[in-house]
Amino acid sequence: MGVLNFLSAIGFLTILPVPNSARTFDGKQVIYFPLVGLIIGAMLWTVDWFFSCFAYAEIRIIGDVLFLAIITGALHLDGLADSADGLFSHRTREQILEIMKDSRIGVMGVLALIFCLLFKMGGIAEIKNPISSLWFIIIPALSRTAQVLGLTLIEHVKPQGALATNFYQKNNRLALLFCPVPLGLIFYLDVEMGAIALVVFFILISGLFYFYKKMIGGITGDTLGATTEIVEAFFFVFAGLTTSYLEIS
Repeated sequence: MGVLNFLSAIGFLTILPVPNSARTFDGKQVIYFPLVGLIIGAMLWTVDWFFSCFAYAEIRIIGDVLFLAIITGALHLDGLADSADGLFSHRTREQILEIMKDSRIGVMGVLALIFCLLFKMGGIAEIKNPISSLWFIIIPALSRTAQVLGLTLIEHVKPQGALATNFYQKNNRLALLFCPVPLGLIFYLDVEMGAIALVVFFILISGLFYFYKKMIGGITGDTLGATTEIVEAFFFVFAGLTTSYLEIS
């Protein structure tokens, strides 16, 4: 049931309403994560267009970041905070995983959230023209593509009862089916910039996955959430910098 699994992916990654029959999360939804990212991106593009009608640019920037947090139910921001608290605690692997399961937030989690949101806002501030605004559609899809790559290629650390266990797709190459879509869209903006962005994307996620494997032996649901937020923040900055560069040149 492809349509049902697609709706289920929407229900898991966003707060958008879906039928109760699409509330079963058994892993078959992972293949559609990049497409859900495109939907989130299209909505973000619309939100950005709406807020750009206001006189103050700050309203547009804050509105965009707020939308991304709301549409996901802050799911990935929560993972970022938990991951930062655990991974930078200087504890053993087992203690790190225990800290990450703790619902309370620590100093490292707060700092991670603050800087992530600030980097997003800084990047969004420089994305101003109609062509560069296509990044709003691409970036959420890129971050969900990173999720699929993590679930498919990296060992999964299995805390008891973790929902992410259901989504673990190691060696299921079919789950990668839609991953090339957002990667290909980058080249629509600019071929040279697209090639650079593609290389940077794979270097970034490879570095993150290597770090997770070194620290805790693989990925968890929290580290996937952290990856989502880091990829988004990084590429908003990347988009802002490249937009400024292209305008100058």
